[in-house]
Amino acid sequence: MHKNRFEELNQKFLNNIISEEELQEYLQLLEEHEDLFYQSLDSVQPIDNHHEFDQQQVYKNLLNQVELQSSPKTKRLNYKWISIAATLLIASGIGFYLYSLKDKSLTDKDINVLANVESKEVSNPLHENAAILLADGTEVALEDVSEKGMEHDGVELSKTADDMIKVSFSKSLAHANKAFHEFRTAKGTSYNLQLPDGSKVFLNSGSVFKISAEFNEENRNSELSGEAFFEVAHNPEKPFLVKTKDYQVKVLGTQFNVKSYPTAKQSKTSLLKGSVQVNSSKAALMLKPSEQANGQAGNGIKKVKANFREVLAWRDGYFRFQNASVREIMNDIINWYDIKEVVYEFNSEEHFTGSIVRSRSLHDVLHGMEKISNLKFEIKEGRVFVRK
Repeated sequence: MHKNRFEELNQKFLNNIISEEELQEYLQLLEEHEDLFYQSLDSVQPIDNHHEFDQQQVYKNLLNQVELQSSPKTKRLNYKWISIAATLLIASGIGFYLYSLKDKSLTDKDINVLANVESKEVSNPLHENAAILLADGTEVALEDVSEKGMEHDGVELSKTADDMIKVSFSKSLAHANKAFHEFRTAKGTSYNLQLPDGSKVFLNSGSVFKISAEFNEENRNSELSGEAFFEVAHNPEKPFLVKTKDYQVKVLGTQFNVKSYPTAKQSKTSLLKGSVQVNSSKAALMLKPSEQANGQAGNGIKKVKANFREVLAWRDGYFRFQNASVREIMNDIINWYDIKEVVYEFNSEEHFTGSIVRSRSLHDVLHGMEKISNLKFEIKEGRVFVRK
């Protein structure tokens, strides 16, 4: 995109006339060109004792260094860019960026940056083998499942050509105990399942997914604690049910994402294709494509527009946030990194929009957030302390 157009779009941001669609396109472009944005930012030194960046200098460097051309197959991209209220960060070597929209009610003293992450690192995400716990209590490591497959008590596990774990049941096996088979992903890991009915389940980090031992024989019942993307095989005679801590999702055959971690206040179901019925003790509603159901146990269910770029960021290897609070960001981070808990000693009013590559260390992520906020993070004994 040419410099004159880039400047024009910056003025659109300053005048608050940037659309939601343009913002999503902007975020996508940042990920594609994060190295160039970093080069512009890295050349700028702190301008005072508070270590804040000269945003206008960063902007001028970009104009001098970068000309971005839109693909002929895509629309012109608009940029919600730096201004008095926003800061863009691409930290050295960590491959992520965030810009922080600071609460206008904060004083200059409030927004001083304190960058001091303790050196004791929680480290990169764990890469332990996720476990499969069969209904009879037998535990199976992923490394024990090969293309040749293995069989135990009527359950067959094998790897497909695209590295999915294929689950099959023996037709002769009678499941009288109504038990569940359990599939678990350790923090920092994810893997994919192909269920006995042909449905596919993509499990995010720190998730527990259970299917009935009678799955596809008597029912298609499942339970989820964590996050998963579902591609459900169509079968009107046996509805596919996903039970979460807050509500139950019922489908006949469709594609959708469910996010329901124990640490989250509510469960979120986002529908990509088909239709989904969401039922709780207080409400029931049908979702259409591009809609999202947010609900908490004991309360109603709210229907909103789904932002699939953010919803499915985890499948692309990113954390993505749009106007998210520190607590919302840390809820996702705690599900990926080996963190026991997050202790909040200061409640910030700042909200963030941007992306973080999930392969980066926790130290780098928190250090970057400190640079563009009024927060200080300390890692101690497996806990993250949020301070001012």
